[in-house]
Amino acid sequence: MSYELYEQSDQIVLRTDAYELGWSTENGALVRLQQHDGPNVLGFGPVIAGIDIALGSATNWITAQTFARYIWHRLSMQEHRPVMTIIIGIGPLKLFDHYRIDGEVIERWIEIENVSGDDLRLYGVRMIVPNVRVGDPNRCTFDAPGNSVRPRTPLTIAAGQDRNVLPRRFFAPGLRGGSAFEPSPTQGAGVMALYDNDVPLTFLCWYIGDDEAALPYVMGNGTAVSLAYEVAVTGWLRSEQRLRVGTQWIGLQHRSWPAALAVYRARTSLPQPPAAWLRDAILYVTDLRQHGGAAGLAAQLPELKALGIDTLCILPWHTVGERPHLIGDLERIDPVCGDEPAIRRMIETAHQHGMRVLLDVAMQGCAPDSRYLSEHPEWFVRDDSGAFVIGVPTDAPAAARHPGVGLPTNGYHFDWTRTDWRLYWQQWVIAQVDRFALDGLRVIAPYQAAPAWIRRPPLRASSGTALMVQALREIIAVRPSLSLLCTLSGPHSAQFAGGWFDYPSHHMLIHLAMRRITPAEWCAYQTDYADLYPAAYRIGFLEMHDTADCNPLADGLRGSRLVQALWAVMVFSGLTPAIWNGQEHADRTVLPRLLALWRQEPALRHGTVTYQTLTTAPVEVLTIRRTLGERILTGVVNFGALPSHLLVTEPLGNDLLGIFPHSRERRGVGEVVQLAAFGVYCFEG
Repeated sequence: MSYELYEQSDQIVLRTDAYELGWSTENGALVRLQQHDGPNVLGFGPVIAGIDIALGSATNWITAQTFARYIWHRLSMQEHRPVMTIIIGIGPLKLFDHYRIDGEVIERWIEIENVSGDDLRLYGVRMIVPNVRVGDPNRCTFDAPGNSVRPRTPLTIAAGQDRNVLPRRFFAPGLRGGSAFEPSPTQGAGVMALYDNDVPLTFLCWYIGDDEAALPYVMGNGTAVSLAYEVAVTGWLRSEQRLRVGTQWIGLQHRSWPAALAVYRARTSLPQPPAAWLRDAILYVTDLRQHGGAAGLAAQLPELKALGIDTLCILPWHTVGERPHLIGDLERIDPVCGDEPAIRRMIETAHQHGMRVLLDVAMQGCAPDSRYLSEHPEWFVRDDSGAFVIGVPTDAPAAARHPGVGLPTNGYHFDWTRTDWRLYWQQWVIAQVDRFALDGLRVIAPYQAAPAWIRRPPLRASSGTALMVQALREIIAVRPSLSLLCTLSGPHSAQFAGGWFDYPSHHMLIHLAMRRITPAEWCAYQTDYADLYPAAYRIGFLEMHDTADCNPLADGLRGSRLVQALWAVMVFSGLTPAIWNGQEHADRTVLPRLLALWRQEPALRHGTVTYQTLTTAPVEVLTIRRTLGERILTGVVNFGALPSHLLVTEPLGNDLLGIFPHSRERRGVGEVVQLAAFGVYCFEG
């Protein structure tokens, strides 16, 4: 690859075959990014630092106290690719900001060196691309698929966001843990993009890390936005020690959105393919305690089989704490769940009904009365005073406090850097698989959320997540027929799991029910989401074991007409349906018909998806077309509380659901279809 490096009065400029990049000689931030035939998309605002570090506490961000200053730069070659390193001084730190130009994308990583004479306490790193704007400001649009951000957000709204102020609903229809974003790569893809499709031109970036996740965020200045990732890296930094942090990818594409996501897919590894059976499955997630034990669930299996359910996900049957995934004693079956023979008989009965059985396995922590605290205190995360870390520590980085990975308030964190704990846990899992003839596991929150400040370098306080993944991959290696699912819905899960529970879509479904987003916005959201990674990974649900905590409104809607509409949207969108225990009793009309249709119609499971195909549909009506070969199905859902209608130019066929009334009337060149309030339909054609 050819390149040219030159200096200007205020910038260091690198020109390669693909890009022209420039860094400020004031603070070392990236201030220029352009293709040779295009405009610069950076620099629309005052020069701000491209890196920030939290030292001493989780809120003590160093650029609020001192200035970042450019020191020097150097250019090297790595695998025939130019690597630009910008050396920056900030407080007691020297930062090495590396940019490797690799074809159409730029790989960025940071090294932090402590140049003081004291040990420093690191609480987080922010990787920032400052002041981005693409194309015409009036057409420039922001998107962050797979988060809680409203799709197709105008730049004018994104540029008004402040990291320190909760987003309003015109930017994010709802928040998770006070954020519009999911940590990457554990709970989301982390992709953020600005684009002008009239040019077309798209800027996008994302973050990947093996151990620590990063919480994306945006900071607006009124005319542009800075796109940033707050990396949850914590630990002691000794004098003269150097620490590497994460990987941020940056790209500028002459492509429209969402076609530009092809560059993300090309650079994102998904080593565990979607489970072959998942696309045709219907899951039932339950707790044996809610059935009076294993015998009670066994008695209900014929009814579940009649609904089309072919996969059981069972919460832990060992003793637990106040929450079902706080471990009590792995080796003691909770008497409420039955005994070992009863559980075996239940699983044998499920297998006789053609059902696979998966067991939930918790990884994060244990209950306060667990015997492990007294028998193996060395297995637990501790702070620098040697005390156990309990619940969500106040000094945990933002990504570690996010719903889905934060431990309940009385939970004690296991330390996954402990080889003896990992081996004990692995042996227990394999023993459960063999003893009960399990078909798979549902892995709960494989993320090390609590900093272990008692550790000293070279171990980080935040280390552990990569070892969790390694432990799971080792289990797969010795039991290759085992299917793994995960509760974290990001590409991190594809390192070991063949499917994940889609929490971002779950929240957007509830926003759709509450009219915080429109049917058209749901369709745009799913269109972009499908371009991140194969839809075959994603499991849809409306209630789950933790929604009473993280989204209680979802549980409160059980049995309503809105929930019937949401079940239809989920099935028509192609999300593998998962039912939480009890939902089947609340709806004996629409849900059974939808599940039967899912089972009967391969087009719903494997067909291509086209959203809002009927352009004459009113704003409250959602339409989704599924096509497989010659088979075409059109799902129609009226979210209005009053009857509505739609005009179609080509007559629709029969309604395969046949639940809600509708009428048809020829009008001009088309046909008017009258829809019932909250009506759900699946038309042929």
